[in-house]
Amino acid sequence: MVLSAIGHEPVDVASVYIGGGTPSLADPALLTQWISVLGSYTRFMPDYEFTIEANPESVTEQFVKAVFEAGVNRIIIGVQSFAPGILAKLNRRQKTRDIYQAFYLARAAGFENIGADLIFGLPGQRVRQVRSDIDRLAALEPQHISFYQLTVEPNTRLAREVANGTLVLPDDEKSAAMYRYGSHLLGDHGYRRYEVSNFAREGFRSRHNYAYWDFSPYIGLGPGAHGFINNHRYANIADIAVYIEAMEGGHFAVEMIEELSVGQRLMEAVMLWLRTAEGIDKEKFVLHFGEAGEKILDGPEAARLAASGHLIDDAGFMRLSDDGFLVADKIITDLIA
Repeated sequence: MVLSAIGHEPVDVASVYIGGGTPSLADPALLTQWISVLGSYTRFMPDYEFTIEANPESVTEQFVKAVFEAGVNRIIIGVQSFAPGILAKLNRRQKTRDIYQAFYLARAAGFENIGADLIFGLPGQRVRQVRSDIDRLAALEPQHISFYQLTVEPNTRLAREVANGTLVLPDDEKSAAMYRYGSHLLGDHGYRRYEVSNFAREGFRSRHNYAYWDFSPYIGLGPGAHGFINNHRYANIADIAVYIEAMEGGHFAVEMIEELSVGQRLMEAVMLWLRTAEGIDKEKFVLHFGEAGEKILDGPEAARLAASGHLIDDAGFMRLSDDGFLVADKIITDLIA
């Protein structure tokens, strides 16, 4: 319904990403059916990227074969950590052998572009365990590694256990040490940081990620998905039952639509571009946002952050230094305040 309403068919698509939740738990037959429906409304561009997420313990031979044969050419395996004791604290069921088997099955099915997620700042985690995780993952030779700090979402079991002291997370100083050490170690293994949390071997940056950072249009399909078309952001209904009811009734299952103002676009451009390794293209930024953009680039806050060594003005780009990446969110907030 969403694709048919765009106004031109088939829609040219550079990337597709199936994620959020655990797609590897879905019936492979249903997944391939959905991919087939998607294909009837789209035209994949040359060198398209089609990604699917998978948890190690739910990766099966049937799953990887089915999605690869349906056109998926990139798989992200949610490794998180190789330490079973730490994973148990997060109620993750995977075992170390599940990780190795997932990589084996993905390659046997034909995948040549495999990514993995690692998390640091886990309960009881230390820097030496970060090193072990990275060394063991690098030995499996994924093309892409996302290296995230644990996020504690409100109103979750994890949040309650942290609040009552059942689980103790590393403090900010220890987490910063883990990120700094992990980033350099990933570089030693041949993974170049191209965004705060994303590292890749040459030629394997995520095209889908860059679509978000570059304000390219994207379509969100499914409960809770977000999209961005013609300067309008929208969010689908998150409640699955309500979403299905709306779709079966022939209605758009959208619960929020907003048109971005110039000010919102400017703030998001700072937030997104500054998180990348290249940083803000100053000429392009001023071309987009005029005087308002110049005030940010040449303002006193930018000068202060450059003097402190957190920002670097280099060959027409404003980017974060290594120290800046450690406090990226704070720097971005200060710049756009």
